[in-house]
Amino acid sequence: MDTRLLRTLLVLARTGSFTATAAELHLVQSSVTSQVKVLERHLGARLFDRLPQGARLTEAGRKAVENARDVLSAEQRLLDAVRGSTEVEGDVRIGAPESVCAYRLPQRIADAALRWPGISVHLSPAGTKEVLLGVRRGTLDLGLALDDGLVAPGLTVHPIGVEPIELVAAPGAVAEERYFLLEEGCSYTDRFVRELTGRRPQITRFGSIEAVRSCVVAGLGWTVLPRVAVAEQLESGALRRLGELPDSTLYLVTDPRRTLPAAVRAVAEAVL
Repeated sequence: MDTRLLRTLLVLARTGSFTATAAELHLVQSSVTSQVKVLERHLGARLFDRLPQGARLTEAGRKAVENARDVLSAEQRLLDAVRGSTEVEGDVRIGAPESVCAYRLPQRIADAALRWPGISVHLSPAGTKEVLLGVRRGTLDLGLALDDGLVAPGLTVHPIGVEPIELVAAPGAVAEERYFLLEEGCSYTDRFVRELTGRRPQITRFGSIEAVRSCVVAGLGWTVLPRVAVAEQLESGALRRLGELPDSTLYLVTDPRRTLPAAVRAVAEAVL
């Protein structure tokens, strides 16, 4: 089997778009369509439903994705063994909380890319549930999760640091009973809401740190965010610290059933 077809399968499964897949793989869209059809004929099953909203995996497609990662990992191990340890290359897909993607990983990934130019890293913002599911299914090579006492049966969970969490508001803001928080599934905001015992504040949820922070800087309410996400605003005075909350632990998550290719191991070491 041409493993390029499997790479196309994985990118399309992740993006859900033939156009985006073509752009990422530097192909024309017709080539992506053709490769998917060839793979479907070879496997004897329809892998994607072509819907107006995009390409969606069928049940057979989900099974193909899970096993394609193993095939490509085996291919990479073969290349690593033949070429020796001096050449490290390949795709690495990481799922991590937005704050980690935006503030913690870029420099470390840049350092890894300078050392190993053949590595291509793809970052996906994801909550703890999405990270664990992605690592289990093999759609993520590495996962990073901010949580407290994370337990993930069948996965390797390794604490690699802590993230200080802050309760902040704009100077003069008095709307203590109105909070702008990240969406459910964010461990530190969910913990904060659980601890609001006996109170019924107004809570507005957003999917991005930037949206939350903008509302709070405007004086509309309070929020809970990692210190790294509000450090600049605290220093400039645009936000003030109202209280320091318990730190969240940052975990590296991997699947022990899979032998990590050299590129994945290199990025994991850079993250550590």
